[in-house]
Amino acid sequence: GTPQWGTEWKAATAKYYQAGMNVGTSGSVMANRNNYLDLDPTYKNVFGQPLMRMTFDYKDNEHKMGRHAAQVVNDLAKSMNPTILNPAVARTEPWTVVPYQSTHNTGGAIMGASPATSVVNKYLQSWDCHNLFVIGASAFAHNSAYQPTGLVGALSYWTADAIKNRYVKNPGMLV
Repeated sequence: GTPQWGTEWKAATAKYYQAGMNVGTSGSVMANRNNYLDLDPTYKNVFGQPLMRMTFDYKDNEHKMGRHAAQVVNDLAKSMNPTILNPAVARTEPWTVVPYQSTHNTGGAIMGASPATSVVNKYLQSWDCHNLFVIGASAFAHNSAYQPTGLVGALSYWTADAIKNRYVKNPGMLV
């Protein structure tokens, strides 16, 4: 590989600067009862309230998907006949926040068509309290592999429009 410092690093950087690329993948994590959020019994904020605790780990499906994705990415990269290749390696160890890995955690207030199976309706309005709107990726049962920010933004506009044009005029359930 390329040296990490000095004259050789500078020469290699100049040579490969516009001739390199990264190939990355993102995989989905399906909803699972063993992955959840709850209130931590030990840690508290400055007001004495419990902090949120996340219990999460990858399941067999995620490990299989990771191995498959790494193989596909490596086959793709090799087909381009690169000068240097740092092969993709599937993550196999338990999940951890170190190192940062672009996790977009979702869930906690799932959106759905029925109060029996969800927390909020399609307007992100609480089934239990009509003046509570829960905006964010908490409405998604799982992250479907792509960063949810754009969809969260779109749903925010959808909800804001419904609040402004329907709810303010007639407070109550929107569905």
